[in-house]
Amino acid sequence: MYIFRLRETDTVRLDIGGKATSLGAMLRMRLPVPDGYVIAAQAIKDGRLCSAAKAELDALIPTLRAKSYAVRSSAVGEDGDTDSFAGAYDTVLDVRPSDIPDAVRKVAQSADNERVGVYAGERGTSAGSTAVVIQEYIPAEYAGVMFTADPVSGSRGVMTGSFVRGAGEKLVSGEGLDGEFRIDSVRYRYTGPAELERYAKRLFGYALKIASDGVPKDIEWCIAGGKAYILQSRPITTLHRNDADRFDINDSLEGELLLSKTNVGEIFLRPVSPVTYGMLMQICRTIAIPLISNVCGQLYLNISGVCSMIMSFGVSREKAFSMIKELAGGIPDNIEIPVYRYDKRELFRAVGDMIGNSFKGKKSKEFSPKALKGRITDVSLSLVEEMKQVRTERGLLDMWKDKCEPFMAGTMSVIMTGLDVSSLFSTREKLEKICGVELADRLLSDCSENGDIESLGTLLAIEDVISGKMSRKDYIRRYGHRHADEMELSMPYPYEDPTFPDNVIAEHIASGISAHGMKEAQEKRRSEAVAEFDAKYPDKKKDMKKLLKKYSAAVYGREMIRSDSLRLFCMIREFLKRAGELTGLGDDVFMLYMEEVIEYLGGDRSCAQYIPERRRIYEEQMKMPNFPSTICGRFTPDEWKASGSPGGYYRFGETTADTDKDVICGIAGSVGQCEGVARVLRNIDDADSIEKGDILVVPAANIGWVKVFPKISALVTDIGAPLSHAVIVARELGLPAVVSCQSASSELHTGDRIRVDGTIGRVYIIGQA
Repeated sequence: MYIFRLRETDTVRLDIGGKATSLGAMLRMRLPVPDGYVIAAQAIKDGRLCSAAKAELDALIPTLRAKSYAVRSSAVGEDGDTDSFAGAYDTVLDVRPSDIPDAVRKVAQSADNERVGVYAGERGTSAGSTAVVIQEYIPAEYAGVMFTADPVSGSRGVMTGSFVRGAGEKLVSGEGLDGEFRIDSVRYRYTGPAELERYAKRLFGYALKIASDGVPKDIEWCIAGGKAYILQSRPITTLHRNDADRFDINDSLEGELLLSKTNVGEIFLRPVSPVTYGMLMQICRTIAIPLISNVCGQLYLNISGVCSMIMSFGVSREKAFSMIKELAGGIPDNIEIPVYRYDKRELFRAVGDMIGNSFKGKKSKEFSPKALKGRITDVSLSLVEEMKQVRTERGLLDMWKDKCEPFMAGTMSVIMTGLDVSSLFSTREKLEKICGVELADRLLSDCSENGDIESLGTLLAIEDVISGKMSRKDYIRRYGHRHADEMELSMPYPYEDPTFPDNVIAEHIASGISAHGMKEAQEKRRSEAVAEFDAKYPDKKKDMKKLLKKYSAAVYGREMIRSDSLRLFCMIREFLKRAGELTGLGDDVFMLYMEEVIEYLGGDRSCAQYIPERRRIYEEQMKMPNFPSTICGRFTPDEWKASGSPGGYYRFGETTADTDKDVICGIAGSVGQCEGVARVLRNIDDADSIEKGDILVVPAANIGWVKVFPKISALVTDIGAPLSHAVIVARELGLPAVVSCQSASSELHTGDRIRVDGTIGRVYIIGQA
């Protein structure tokens, strides 16, 4: 069989090209797409149908009911993610059923057009085999195109389009147009000719549905008899450049987004492996929040995505950003955050699915959110031990589906419902209004009312092991999963090292520092801040204590949730290691995406072909320098280097530089002042070079750096925010910290004498090495 209904193309295993695939998908979405058929490319040789396909077409034509049809190409590679071949192949319109065979032959033979060869040569690609679409013809009163993102700027906050009166040949041939329009897709607002306005909202709704997969689209449409039709859809190839098969990912080219390394870049200090990236994307899809973007392996927090999600609940752009500014870090004041339309129903649906999926599997009750609360560590460790006993690929696959997936869903549900976001992000602002920035910082410098936070616990507990208050076994169980690369699935956890924790104990004893002593000194300073507040604002004492209590509980809870979430990654890493052992893939398993690992265990080995190229690209990414801490819009490493832009904020076509070379501006992370010698490091592996009293200057600091905090006198980072995990620990230990300096690790050098003012967020260069 060579001829198929368009709406049934999801079951076709022959080559039908990008156009037919897209039309079929839109028909199944119940969009108003003219119905029709596709002749598979295997039916065509040298521009003619094979005898079996010709017989099928002869049998089909008498059953056609429309008066006329459009016959169009659907070549393999046409209307794809990277190449459109727009206008390269012939199209025959208004074809009577009896003339369809001649039109099919003409379209098929157009594969030899000079236009096709020229386009393929210019794009460095090749023309694939050609399928042919036979589709009901719509005699258009208006015909046009519509882009779901601005094809020039990449902004997803606006849709643009143009149209002609009558059929669309004049528009696609470039002869002219009769009107242009724009639609604000965040808060629907049409700007354009009045004659099209009555159809604009309908087209807008269709466009949102078509682009709901996250890929900006170029859509052809027409109006006939007062009804809007969708004729074609393809990715905007100038924006969509990701190649998942090769692991060549650069989300900045997919649209105008504001991206920040704060928080995300502190967790992932180096480029991520394919399996880690794939897992993170799966989590983002599960929770339906566009949190993370990948720029050539380096991960960013998608500020535009988070703000767009918040705005979908009716919050203004300014208010949305103010709500997450402590999470986002030092975004330049003059930057307007690009936003786009976000459907909040996806979030509600995701939460419902997570709760429902946690009840799937053979032991549904064991993995329900209620059953997992307070038991995530125990259940994770139990699954890991069970996994080690699995002896077959099939057995491992069954365990993943029956137990691991429900455990992940239940844990994600616990995490999603356990955060007190309001207290985390509103307390500082409320306190500052009462007592000012400096005193508010001191009041928030200690969050131990509910117990020591997990990020600090790794340091304090090692002293408990040394003193005999905690056993080595208990330390391994509680903190053996915490380290600098704790969410990178290809990197081993400390508990996998047979010398752990003895190696950490030896390092700490050699430092001669008491973390408990530093913590107690900071608690005293915080008590003094509380007493000062009570004396100055006696009528606000109750309000302050209530705020601090809720804030302390929120921070403690957030740190526990972070630790619990890492249990997922421990379980997933153990699954991947076991899959590598059973299949013989070994470490190559980390070059696959999680869904490919599942397919591999099920017997489909086709994904193995991508491993060599992905490893090559991954190893290249590991050699790249740290990209700017904040990016807005298009970014490529080559363009960045050519621009001469510093390592802080980057926007394509712009460069920024601080005119005062002796002052580096950032955000106040932890109050206090300190003068000393800078120690500029790029990697935690170089931490042994730190000397007591150094001021540590790094691109980012996460929990892996906490072990050196007792040796340093202050902390300076390129990225970060007051609520970053390492910054919270710095406050707990009384270390002055200035974060989100954008390019401090590039501007400063080891040996420079600097003064850090963590109260106002400034670093002063006193003398250079």
